[in-house]
Amino acid sequence: MKQSGGELIERITRLEHQQDELRRANRRLRLMTAALMLFTGAVVLMGQTSTLPGRSVEAQQFVLRGSDGKVRGAMGIADDGTVGINLNDLKGQSRITVDLAADGSPGFDLYDQSGKMRATLALGPAGTPGLGFYDPTGKLRTSLDVPAHETPGLAFYHRDGKPAWGVP
Repeated sequence: MKQSGGELIERITRLEHQQDELRRANRRLRLMTAALMLFTGAVVLMGQTSTLPGRSVEAQQFVLRGSDGKVRGAMGIADDGTVGINLNDLKGQSRITVDLAADGSPGFDLYDQSGKMRATLALGPAGTPGLGFYDPTGKLRTSLDVPAHETPGLAFYHRDGKPAWGVP
């Protein structure tokens, strides 16, 4: 098979051109394969992450709001270090509070519809328990205390706050 010099040069030029096209196609194929592998790896890794809820949530305050937007409860830390939980009625009025004072004294308070404290149960800093009942104006009317190393006491108070009767 004899070919003339012009035909041979034309054929070599055509082969070089085809080789350049094959190189470009190969480069594009490698890039698309790498991108596909990266995408597949990302999908696999995302599928392996846990969809379970986190084990902890951190904040200084949590607020519970009803569907009407009113605050129904809160839990948080006050500036003085007191930690507390507050539960409100449908009107947004505090009805129950549980707190732990900065000195470690726990307390539990109950409030009436108007927001006045009506009953409390607490431990003092030394661990002495106390129970108090209040009238609608917020004045202490009955108390039961157990002071440290002393006899328990029961007291009733007049409307003006002065003791009416008590033992011991």
